[in-house]
Amino acid sequence: MADLAIKKLDLDILYIVPVGIPAHRCDTNFVSGHARIAMIKLTCLKNKKLQPCDYEINSKKVSYTYDTLLKIVEKHPDSLIYEIIGEDSAEYLTTWKNYEKMVDLCKFVFFKRKGYKSTTNGLMTIEAPLFDLSSTMIREKIKNNEPLDKYIVPEVEEYIKKHRLYR
Repeated sequence: MADLAIKKLDLDILYIVPVGIPAHRCDTNFVSGHARIAMIKLTCLKNKKLQPCDYEINSKKVSYTYDTLLKIVEKHPDSLIYEIIGEDSAEYLTTWKNYEKMVDLCKFVFFKRKGYKSTTNGLMTIEAPLFDLSSTMIREKIKNNEPLDKYIVPEVEEYIKKHRLYR
């Protein structure tokens, strides 16, 4: 999906931003921020346009996309910034913290997801095959010792096995 976004939007950089302390989830059963940023770094090794972003992981506060966008805009003041989300997130986008201000900071783009029929009028869509993929599905495959080669890079799969993550 990242490669497709880079190509379709002609991006110079695509930041991969793992959530720190999520605003929308109550559970705290997460793999550590250190492990998640390490996996993102491994994913980004083969594509210089992919960049890990640790803003949220390093924050001690609840993570809000608005705050992260402010930092990215500050770092790239003369750039067009895209916020790329899945169609599942696009359905409740208007409920996000400071949504009205976010539309002035970036252009929202979403990937369609199988099983969703979003009414996201005005949002840009990346035309792509429907991705039937989620982090929940990948975690289930790990628990069931199913192959992951179609979903993640081999280096990340090795990291997950070595550190016994998502078991």
